[in-house]
Amino acid sequence: MPTSSARAAQVREWTYHLLILAIGIAVFAAAVVEADSNGGVGADFGTAMLIGAPLIVVIARFPMVLDRGTVGIEVGFESCVLMFLLCTMGSAEAVIVWSAGTLLTQALTGKRAAARVFNVGVGIVGGGLATVAYDAVNGGTIIESPRGLLAVAVAAATYFIADYVLSAVAVTISTGAPLRSTLVQTGTVLAIACFVPLDSLGYLAAVVARATPSWTLILFGIPLVTLLIATRAVTRGRENARRLTVLFEAAGRAQSLADRQAVTDALRRDAAELLQMKDVQMRTSAPAESEIGVEVQLGEETVWLVARAVHRARATVTGDQQALRTLAAVASDAIARIELIDEMLHLARHDPLTDLPNRAILLDRVTHALERARHQRTQTALLFLDLDGFKPVNDRFGHGAGDLVLVDIAGRLRECVRESDTVARLGGDEFAVLIEDVDPRDVPAMCHRILAAVEEGAVVGGQVVRLGVSVGVAYARGSDTAASLLRNADLAMYEAKAGGKGRCVEYKPTMGRARVERLELIDDLRGAVEAEQIEVVYQPVLEVATGRIVGAEALARWHRGGVPVPPDVFISIAEETGLIIALGEAVLRRVAADAAAIRAIDDGHGDPLSLSVNISAAQLRSPGFIDTVRRAAEAAEGTHLVLEITERQGVDLTGEVLAVMRAIADMGVRFAIDDFGVGFSSISYLHDLPASVIKADAALSADVDHDDRARGLLRSVMEMGRTLGFLVVIEGIEREAQLAVVMQDAPYSLVQGYLLHRPMPLADLVALLSGAPVAQQLQR
Repeated sequence: MPTSSARAAQVREWTYHLLILAIGIAVFAAAVVEADSNGGVGADFGTAMLIGAPLIVVIARFPMVLDRGTVGIEVGFESCVLMFLLCTMGSAEAVIVWSAGTLLTQALTGKRAAARVFNVGVGIVGGGLATVAYDAVNGGTIIESPRGLLAVAVAAATYFIADYVLSAVAVTISTGAPLRSTLVQTGTVLAIACFVPLDSLGYLAAVVARATPSWTLILFGIPLVTLLIATRAVTRGRENARRLTVLFEAAGRAQSLADRQAVTDALRRDAAELLQMKDVQMRTSAPAESEIGVEVQLGEETVWLVARAVHRARATVTGDQQALRTLAAVASDAIARIELIDEMLHLARHDPLTDLPNRAILLDRVTHALERARHQRTQTALLFLDLDGFKPVNDRFGHGAGDLVLVDIAGRLRECVRESDTVARLGGDEFAVLIEDVDPRDVPAMCHRILAAVEEGAVVGGQVVRLGVSVGVAYARGSDTAASLLRNADLAMYEAKAGGKGRCVEYKPTMGRARVERLELIDDLRGAVEAEQIEVVYQPVLEVATGRIVGAEALARWHRGGVPVPPDVFISIAEETGLIIALGEAVLRRVAADAAAIRAIDDGHGDPLSLSVNISAAQLRSPGFIDTVRRAAEAAEGTHLVLEITERQGVDLTGEVLAVMRAIADMGVRFAIDDFGVGFSSISYLHDLPASVIKADAALSADVDHDDRARGLLRSVMEMGRTLGFLVVIEGIEREAQLAVVMQDAPYSLVQGYLLHRPMPLADLVALLSGAPVAQQLQR
């Protein structure tokens, strides 16, 4: 709805236009009265009306435009027809024909009503003033004289001045611009230079018509058309140059705009300036029949840029349409650039998988949270989360399935915290939660919600996979930075893992030293593996029926600074850090080298001994593992190489893993299932793995000497293994009574345990094989 000031401007504009029209009507009426008082119109009046009025319409379509913002002053050259009429017929008749032509011109134009009303009035008023000036100068002399030519020139100048000044006043009323700046235009001199000579053609045509046949007037069409085309070319050329400047400026400005609203505002302003129209709109509806418009793609939204469809002196409807299309492309490119920058910034600040903030943004938010907490005296907490049991998901189902699990976990974490909290992904299966303005008493409840949400597990490949999470909690202290707070939460998380996983532990200052020690332990283990400082000891495996040593299990040992490190400690570290592959290769190389000394001992039975080496699931997925085993088997020729897979690891029996195991089995290397009977899929392993040995876990033999159910279970496992063609090794024999039960229930099996032999260095094994002192003990 127009504002009060806009309505007032419209009232002033219409008042002025109607005033000019009223004066024009008065001039026309005066001409009619004068013609009637002179005895009516002459014989040539009809011809003049029939030819002159249409000619005025044609020439009026080729004006020169003197621009003033969204409006312009059009200076037409149709007054040359008026000059011809003044020179060939009475003044009153000339004004009547001229008024008819002016009225017909405006009736056929597509301009708005106010402009047509004004143009009718100013055309008639200008024609009347030109007629008065002509009569005053001519004084009734013949036109074929200098005075007659002067009269035409004065009349033409009078018409131009009247048209120009009255139009300038109209522009001033419409736009509010100063009259002086409206009158002084860069093209005014050019307009006058074109106007007077072109009007003089009317005079020249009148002179020719009086001296020659009327058909010779046709020759005046050539210079007339030439001048009109030249005028149109100047007008259109200047307009095209102006539009090109607007487009260049719009394109350059669009590169500096930083948001969508700025682009749409600039598009609307540039379109109005480009077309020099006030009523350019941006809307969702398509243009109507009397409008032009183009679709503008503003990201995912499509809008229409719409303007009035009108042919003007300065441009055509087609030209306006093309200009809008070009400007729309500039705006669309600007929006696409802004969205691309926003997307790049988002990607730089967020994890691409879960769309959570990344580590950099988390640290930035923690920094600001610490500053706010110091000023507002509030508490800030940071949770560091690491998933438990996630690695087997990647190993068994692939990283694609693992990514889906991480996305699911990210969604659960968002649901467990407040909207004001920040959930971030630090990398891998590590997450963090920033909690601002929190009561420390509320944090444990949030931790328990997180633990419960993750422990629901995940469905992967149609199977339910159990998951857990270890959470470290650190509360901000006055001296903390973002990095130190994150480090403290990280230390607390490792304490939670070390304490059994699936727990929430609050940071204590003493945790820092334990973490440093663990890192030092990892570095020392890596150095020991690289320097071949991992030792190997052997625990013999005996045949129950004969008491003969038929093999030995190779076990890794590590002395750090002369102090032995428990195998479960450094083996678990190797598994977590990925060192297990290098460690396993080092043990295989040492066993292959020791095989020569073992092979040299003749135990009198002629059958080669078996040397068992424990391997991890990670080694089976290592690209070079087959070649590593091949080299070890070739070096250990003369002994049986056995690779033991711990059932507790839950080896993922993918086609790739099974292919690796079958390729190794084809070399003559056997597989043994270690710790058999305590996993979750023992029977499926027996069916799927190319294994020939099962080693019953020590838990199965622990109570066989005093628990009938335990004895029956062990007997069942041994019978099952024997029925399926497996060689059965019973582990954990530590008491005489256990050995007696095994000798009675499974004399065909093999045994291993501290009662028989403890793990020993290679030299002791060689000595043992030479003396065979255990045989008498088993035969008692």
